[in-house]
Amino acid sequence: MGRNDVWKALSGVVCVYKHSGMSSSALIRLLKRQISQSIVEIESTSRVRLPMISLPVVEPHSESGALVVVGRNELADYRYHPLVSGRSIRPEDVQMLDALPLATNSSGICLFGINDGCDLVAELMAKSWTNVYRLDGLIKRPVENHSEVTKLTRHRIEKVLSRMESEFRGASFRHANVDLESSEAFELARRGTPRAQLPGAQIVYSIDLNWFRSPRFSVTAQCSGEDDEMLRRLIEHIGSNLGLESATIRLQRQNFGPFGSENALLEKQINLQNIVRNIQLNRGILSSSASIDKKVVTECSESEHSSKNSEIFDGFGLKESTKLDDYDAMRPVWPRNY
Repeated sequence: MGRNDVWKALSGVVCVYKHSGMSSSALIRLLKRQISQSIVEIESTSRVRLPMISLPVVEPHSESGALVVVGRNELADYRYHPLVSGRSIRPEDVQMLDALPLATNSSGICLFGINDGCDLVAELMAKSWTNVYRLDGLIKRPVENHSEVTKLTRHRIEKVLSRMESEFRGASFRHANVDLESSEAFELARRGTPRAQLPGAQIVYSIDLNWFRSPRFSVTAQCSGEDDEMLRRLIEHIGSNLGLESATIRLQRQNFGPFGSENALLEKQINLQNIVRNIQLNRGILSSSASIDKKVVTECSESEHSSKNSEIFDGFGLKESTKLDDYDAMRPVWPRNY
């Protein structure tokens, strides 16, 4: 594979998991550095094909002494040798764009556009995909309030979350430009939650309590058009509805639209081969995401999730030898002709 083939393969979107403590810009620099170093290593280990130049062979004439061209000599043009001209690619040559940056103290799945894939970022964000976050909060007592945090129960938090979710559901209809008293609103509510028609609109579709042990709690939020500041204000809003104060101690993005943790590269897996492979897998995910309803947000079924996982594993060549759906553990190996 030549340099042009590698450069053509590095066009699309790549999904990477960012850990807490690393900024998005630092992750982009790491990706660019790994790509440029890998391409340079390929060129250094592969056979260098230099262009040939033709030089005349000149000798003096035996009688007149005039210079006469007696032939031509083919020589390699070392002006284009990597040791002379330098690296063919530098980290600055790789164009990358973060679709939805995370803060330094946040972690989760990040989606980057590479080279020609940078033009796809605006189109992908206009689809108003729903992203899933895990938010861990810490409840504390305000200075002017003397209520005890230990008296806080799980039922009380779930009651507050259900009230907030109903408010968010009503706001989702308003962002979808649908009258709540119309038949269209009834049809959308029957199919699911209406999707925001205005790109960038901050909407929370659902918020569920994972676990609670005073004074800590964890929720799973499904939203679109969000940023870190909006999610942290959401945790603060939960505390204010409880009559207390709360702060975010952990923010993790678990899903970025159709991209999950099984599609993301870890930091130790970042190399040229895995990046190109991830871009190819993401092309299939983007093509399959075209069937997502543009007006309604629906939950992904268990069968669809398992089929996506099987397609990903099959792409890596890890096909199962036995199909679990057709496997019968009670069937004997001998025939039942008796």
